[in-house]
Amino acid sequence: MSDGLGMLQLLNAIGEMARGAQSPSILPVWQRELLCARNPPRVTCRHNEYGNDAPFAVDPIAKVPEFRGEVHAVAHRSFVLNRKELSNIRRWIPSHLHPCSNFEVISACLWRCYAIASQANPNEEMRMQMLVNARSKFNPPLPKGYYGNVIALPAAVTNARKLCLNSLGYALEMIRNAKNRITEEYMRSLADQVDYGWGNTIYSGPPKAMPDEISIAGTFVLPYRFKNGERGVMVLVSLRAPVMERFAILLEELARHDPERSQGQQEMIRSSL
Repeated sequence: MSDGLGMLQLLNAIGEMARGAQSPSILPVWQRELLCARNPPRVTCRHNEYGNDAPFAVDPIAKVPEFRGEVHAVAHRSFVLNRKELSNIRRWIPSHLHPCSNFEVISACLWRCYAIASQANPNEEMRMQMLVNARSKFNPPLPKGYYGNVIALPAAVTNARKLCLNSLGYALEMIRNAKNRITEEYMRSLADQVDYGWGNTIYSGPPKAMPDEISIAGTFVLPYRFKNGERGVMVLVSLRAPVMERFAILLEELARHDPERSQGQQEMIRSSL
């Protein structure tokens, strides 16, 4: 078992040897005992990513098409944000939360826009999961060539009402707190919770091409270079078509307008909940 960085290490090694190297510049390290389940297992941390934290009740009679299994066409769109637009989004973040990374800002923006665009029941659980590389969290550090899975999937969890009615800073703070929970003890607790022991190899590869539910499809943020050389980001999003239309309008509002001149629009968006 490996993660994306482990696979990248493998591809780099293959490339080096294809160019004539006798051995990879970074030798692979197996040593699975470095991150095995403890004996006995001790789950010491809360792992929202596996659904054992569900404090928000959902109204069973609420009719929310995007969340109740009604069939809608899936819309796929890419949104390209330049430096000016990224700067505008940052201006929606309260000053006490600065400095903040592009990842935090963009994730908070996408999460809140989706929560509003989905028109969910106010008590609907809203969950943001992210990939976090935990290699730097270990003391002593894991060997440089370790290619096992050291990726965590922490989840920020709240409900639609809180996410829509609070500022963008609320979403960012939830995401930051989820990231900051990743420690060495968290990873060891995670290994204890999901340990399946050892067995014979049966199959290696993805279980399916795409998830059955669009609500659990990943959103990808990639670096982007404009024709004039300016750097930005491209955000690849898949949503149900009705949600995508509303999502695009909200994202454009945040990215292209001054927060101080957009308070009227923000109040209208909030009241729609």
